[in-house]
Amino acid sequence: MEYISKVKEILGKKVNVSTLKEDDNLTDLGLDSLDLVETMIEIEEELGIEFTSEEIANLKTLKDVTLLIEKKL
Repeated sequence: MEYISKVKEILGKKVNVSTLKEDDNLTDLGLDSLDLVETMIEIEEELGIEFTSEEIANLKTLKDVTLLIEKKL
C-alpha cells in the first residue's frame, strides 16, 4: 500500500512538500529532529501503529518513512 500522500500531507503542516521526492533528505526540507518526532507521532495516531525512538532516529528520507510504515502494517 502507498503511504506517501499521507506522509506528505502530515509533513506539509511543517514544511513545503510540493516538490518533495521519495529520496529527498528530510533535514534538507528544514525538519529538525523534534519536527520529525512530532510528525511520526501524528502518523502513529492516524494509522494506529507505533515506532521506537531508534526507528525514528534512523529515518532520513520520505522513502524511509513509507517503508517503515509498510513494515509496521
